[in-house]
This record gives sequence, C-alpha cells and structure tokens, in this order.
Amino acid sequence: MLHGTLRRIVPADGGAIDLDATDARTTLLDAYDPRAPELLRLNLVTTLDGRAAGSDGTSESLTSRVDRTILGVIRELSDLVLVGAESARREGYLRPKRAALAIVTASGDLRGHRLDAPAGGHPLLVLTTESGARRAAETLPAAQRLVLDGDERLEPVEVITTLRRAGFGRIVAEGGPRLAAQLLEADLVDELCLTVMPRLGGPALPLLTSAPTRIHDARPLSLLVDDSGAQFGRWALPRGAQG
Repeated sequence: MLHGTLRRIVPADGGAIDLDATDARTTLLDAYDPRAPELLRLNLVTTLDGRAAGSDGTSESLTSRVDRTILGVIRELSDLVLVGAESARREGYLRPKRAALAIVTASGDLRGHRLDAPAGGHPLLVLTTESGARRAAETLPAAQRLVLDGDERLEPVEVITTLRRAGFGRIVAEGGPRLAAQLLEADLVDELCLTVMPRLGGPALPLLTSAPTRIHDARPLSLLVDDSGAQFGRWALPRGAQG
C-alpha cells in the first residue's frame, strides 16, 4: 500500500492524487495514458545533480515505492519495454509482467541476466547484429533474435522501425544512458517521463552519456510532487523541431 499524496503542479488546477485511495492506480493510469496508438517514451530517474544510480550502482537504490508504481503504470500503458544490454546486465532486469521486453546489443553478450523466467506470456526480443545473434543464442536462448544491419553499432532509427514493423506501437525506453542519448540525438522520442529524486551525489553514472547536439524544447504535460519532494514529470518533445 502506498501512502501520501501526489500534488499536481502541472496542470495547476488538476487537484491531488490520494495514494491511499482504492482507485489510486486507476487515477495514475489515466494521468499517464498517452491517448495515442504509437509513440516512443523515454522513462528515466535521476538525482538533482544528474546521476542515474544510487548507492549500489543501480537505479533500484535511487527510486522509491511511488516511482516504482509509476514505472509499472507506464509499462502497463506500453506494448514494449526497450533497454540497452549494459543496463539489462547492471540492473538485473526481470521480464515485465504487462509488456514485451526488447534488449539492444551489438555484441549479443547478455551474460549475468535474470531473464529466463517467463512473465505473462509477453515476448522477449534481442535486437542485434549477425555475429551478436550467435552469441545471444548462447547467452539468452529464450529470446527471439532480430538481426539488424551494422557491426559495432546499431542505428536507433532501424531499432525503432524494426519494432514498429513487429507490431509494437507504444514503446517505453528505460535506458541506459547511452541508448537514451542515441534516441534523443536521432529525434525519435515523443515524450520524456523523468523522475527527479531529492538527492545529491552518488555513483558517477550520468543520465545521458553525452548531451544531444539536437536542441529539444520540451513542453510540460504534467508534473507531480510527492511528500518526499520527488518530482515526476511528463514532457512532450515535438519531433523534427529544434529550439
């Protein structure tokens, strides 16, 4: 059971969300529903000084129960969760209960994962190179392998195009920092969901590996603040426009 209140800062007249209410999750589902059959969301968590990991080097020790609930809501509203291989290994990813999971890896090296157990019958995909597919068959045999062009780097446009052709309209990318930066640089992200935890310091894992050269003017869709001061923002990123 969650406890407390999410205050709506944007829109200012939206009222508060009572996390103790029996319909709190339904309210959050409505608040985060993109009302679009196709979009790419980027969902990230960071400290006030831009770090993407807590004391154990993962996001698990950075997040909160409210943040994890919102993560589950965003996943439930998505057809597929997209993640880079480094994050899948470092975070000890488990398969989502309400969406498919796709991992981007040029090398196909997915040793150390926890992804063998099925979850809700949703697909497990690996987007990789021809050589990476052979290695992925050894390190994650349960996954369906989608082979893309390229050798050392997979192009973000081809990654998203391949997933859309496979029938995944609503995609949420959860990082890591390299994949997030690549998707932003390629102007593929429609919406950014960003949790900012009221914390400074920690492991030197940046939110993005590099700042995109493309300038994005983000339009606020909603901003919630919980009792601890954590901020949960939704920002629209108009495609094809630079500030």
